Amino acid sequence: MRKLENIKPERVFYYFEEISKIPRNSYEEKEISDYLINFGKEHNLECYQDEVNNVVLRKKASEGYENVPGVILQGHMDMVCEKTEDSNHDFKKDPINLIVEGNILRADRTTLGADNGIAVAMMMAIAENKDLKHGPLEFLITTSEEIDLGGALALKPGILKGKILINLDSEEEGKLTAGSAGGENIDILIPYKKIDIMGRFTYKIKLQGFAGGHSGAEIHKNKENANKAMNKILKLLNEKANIYMVSISGGSKDNAIPRVAEAIITSIEDIKESIEKVMEEVKELYIKSEPQVEISVEEISTVNRVIEKKVLDKYIGLIEEIPTGVYSWMKEYPEIVEASDNLAIVTTEEENIRLAISMRSSEPEILDKLKNSIVLIAEKYEGNYEFSSKYPEWRYRSDSPFREKAVEIWKKLTGNDMEVEIIHAGLECGAIYQNYPDIDFISIGPDMWDVHTPDEKLDIASTGKIYDYVLKLLEELK
Repeated sequence: MRKLENIKPERVFYYFEEISKIPRNSYEEKEISDYLINFGKEHNLECYQDEVNNVVLRKKASEGYENVPGVILQGHMDMVCEKTEDSNHDFKKDPINLIVEGNILRADRTTLGADNGIAVAMMMAIAENKDLKHGPLEFLITTSEEIDLGGALALKPGILKGKILINLDSEEEGKLTAGSAGGENIDILIPYKKIDIMGRFTYKIKLQGFAGGHSGAEIHKNKENANKAMNKILKLLNEKANIYMVSISGGSKDNAIPRVAEAIITSIEDIKESIEKVMEEVKELYIKSEPQVEISVEEISTVNRVIEKKVLDKYIGLIEEIPTGVYSWMKEYPEIVEASDNLAIVTTEEENIRLAISMRSSEPEILDKLKNSIVLIAEKYEGNYEFSSKYPEWRYRSDSPFREKAVEIWKKLTGNDMEVEIIHAGLECGAIYQNYPDIDFISIGPDMWDVHTPDEKLDIASTGKIYDYVLKLLEELK
């Protein structure tokens, strides 16, 4: 028996369950991309697949709708693959274990993949249904959105025919997104050499249980950063004892606020009691904002080859000074974040400690200012740096006939006003706009929460409401 059987809209959730069986981590989309192409062929759709595995499926207009403006429905096929510490889920081969709890759909200790699998499922349900009323349709399903908007940025000019695009990657019913932030990543590399010491005690310190969340959409909530928290522990220990660092790590995705961090340190003296005192001190700092946080220490086999002491001092100073969170707010819309950064990932490589920082801004000039401030801090502590994954902002368009119509239809359908917003997260609309400036864009989606975390949840009823809304939008364009 299917887990989502009899949940409405039935065909939407049928296809969501189907694609949940297919691994679709970013950069590993070939299988899901081929699946979508085969689906298109089975339903006599015109199919296009490019070298980065983007898929475009085209469906002819319904009878009497041949002259209606062409619409592009758009979403991405990849998902963020995050799981809890106690989960043995293998994202490379295991299906997502779906769980229905009343009106909520979630997964068993992993991300659900409703971001953005529910958009793909909606498109498939629309593509197969021959009874719907609509003009010419294109279904654009892109790759590597969760990493760098790579699929959307690689989309060539001249592929899309439609003049209206409905992005289905928003996460709140009743809100229509009409603009989004651009961004860029910066990696800071702290070079180090290893030395030998007569260490006798080696400890693994672990932080886990931080709430985490999307580093764009949830950055304004001031969620604690596990990498910053671990640095507090290291700083306090470094002041109280003669410690050496063996390795440091934290976070796993550049678009997620880090939930876990781990440090391995060595000392000539037994400092477990000092560590436990520092742990309690740090835990007290987070007891209100992060009540689920867990800090543990474990004595492990002695390691005598360690990172030179001066690098530990540099690391602590650099992490302390690097900003993370909201950098500035928009002047014209004071409740909207203008620029931010996220100290997302820390890894210990063979010759460097690498910090991965994602930056976002709705204004290119402010992004440059933020970037320059981080560069100055990196240089102060003799760190090298490199930039990657730059993507453009989607600027708000004051004149948008389709947006006006979409707002009007929502009011008719629900009796409620549609809230038009600009969001502090990267959307593919900005990337697509670069080669398709004449398209009129909007972004909508059903209610979902805690995306990019193992607590991700999708509202089933809201999914049905948004699906019906999309069908109405397509029908009313005549």
